[in-house]
Amino acid sequence: MSHCSSRALTLLSSVFGACGLLLVGIAVSTDYWLYMEEGTVLPQNQTTEVKMALHAGLWRVCFFAGREKGRCVASEYFLEPEINLVTENTENILKTVRTATPFPMVSLFLVFTAFVISNIGHIRPQRTILAF
Repeated sequence: MSHCSSRALTLLSSVFGACGLLLVGIAVSTDYWLYMEEGTVLPQNQTTEVKMALHAGLWRVCFFAGREKGRCVASEYFLEPEINLVTENTENILKTVRTATPFPMVSLFLVFTAFVISNIGHIRPQRTILAF
């Protein structure tokens, strides 16, 4: 630790804080949290027939195979979704993703707050406790 100056540690912590804030922000805003495929295995040659494939995030569900290919639907948090899914398993998994939405949102808020307070502590040396 004696090889690093306080200026280098300050810069390093600010850079890592900004990277963490950016990555959590990207995670909350993208639609690529979950990839799913539903299909059946054909008994003759053991190949899989894909009935539906989708990727979902906190805000949208987009289909890239099946009868609704190319369609994106907003996640319905308070209403029943207007999606016709092949099995109940997919519907239950999407409900679980929607139920978990508050956790990434709170995480984004906490990372942003920590980033701001840490930088205030680094900018104003008389308030060094804020840097921690």
